[in-house]
Amino acid sequence: MKVLRIEDFAGLEELRRALGWAFWMEENQAAEVKAIIERVRHGGDAALIELTMELDHADISSKGLRVTKAEIDASTSAVGRDFAEAARVAAKSINAFHRHQTWESDFWDSEEGARLGQMLKPLRRVGAYVPGGMAAYPSTAMMTVIPAKVAGVQEIAVCVPPSRDGGVNPHTLFTLRLLGVTEVYRVGGAQAIAAMAYGTETIGAVEKVVGPGNIYVTLAKKEVFGLVGVDMLAGPSELVIIADAEADEEFVALEMLAQMEHGGGARACLITTHESLARKVSDRLNASEAFSGGTAAAIIVSGLEEGVKVANHLAPEHLLLATADFPSLLPKVSNAGSIFLGTESPVALGDYAMGVNHVLPTRGAARYASPLGVYDFVKRSNIVFSNPKANRTLGPVVQALAEMEGLVNHAEAMRRHLR
Repeated sequence: MKVLRIEDFAGLEELRRALGWAFWMEENQAAEVKAIIERVRHGGDAALIELTMELDHADISSKGLRVTKAEIDASTSAVGRDFAEAARVAAKSINAFHRHQTWESDFWDSEEGARLGQMLKPLRRVGAYVPGGMAAYPSTAMMTVIPAKVAGVQEIAVCVPPSRDGGVNPHTLFTLRLLGVTEVYRVGGAQAIAAMAYGTETIGAVEKVVGPGNIYVTLAKKEVFGLVGVDMLAGPSELVIIADAEADEEFVALEMLAQMEHGGGARACLITTHESLARKVSDRLNASEAFSGGTAAAIIVSGLEEGVKVANHLAPEHLLLATADFPSLLPKVSNAGSIFLGTESPVALGDYAMGVNHVLPTRGAARYASPLGVYDFVKRSNIVFSNPKANRTLGPVVQALAEMEGLVNHAEAMRRHLR
């Protein structure tokens, strides 16, 4: 873990580059992803089965793409009681949090006397990608499915990479059963995104694809965007910790190590006014066997407000304010996916059980993007109900603007209402 001083850099952009916090990713796999998508687009189910064997080394030809109801039901006896109870509690918390994100269609009278409004409707059918294969992420099943259900989405298709024997992890299946999801497919990677976007003989096309994944999943979402909606282009996991002299070095080090546990280029950065804390944390990380597969650094700043400016520039997925005066710092934060206040708010709470969504913008996207939520599963339609009075008031405005832009038929269409 390297320790840097902010005064050694000409500006925040130079510092960001020195940290290796790229705002986007190398797209070396883009051509490979496009080829996978084309195979699924033209080959359908057969291509999915072939690709699953080639890329995941899983033979699903006998089991079929869709996970059966019997497999889903069998998960209830395949998981431990502690996990089952934990899943129920977490799902309840996540549901409660996301119910605060709902809002209604709204209508009002304009100053000119017309009736205007916004009509909200849930998406009809969405696809959720839940990473799996060698590992299992039932928490991601909750984070993607629950806000969709709160929004009122009627059809939710879930794709999960299979294990080598073609099965799907029972903990993920139990969680999906708990959430009322019955449409589950044993397919992962770019081929799963293509299947949900274009549809196959077995998997019906969706209107939007959500959920995190590896570089292949992310690039596939980028490729199919436009044909379907996508939630975000998620990259490696990120954490920035702003800490003062009172922060406990073990707490800070464990939070950073927990972030690096995600692997795949995960990034953790400590911003502090105290070099002694940075050195102690660095020593702990360097001595840990768990510290591998990611990028960690510490930045020494002159003051905590300067630290917030650095954090805003990095726009991290997770921001932990491990300071005594976090109430004064919070209003100054403008770019972060999830913000954790104080040393009693470990990031793992947000990953699993507090209720906030852990599908978050990464690689600087928190400058313009938000966590996954109910809003991602609702679309808005503008409503206009005008009348002669409003037309007389705004008609000349429409004509003047349309004629200036050379759209004469727009102007004539408006003029007809004023005769």
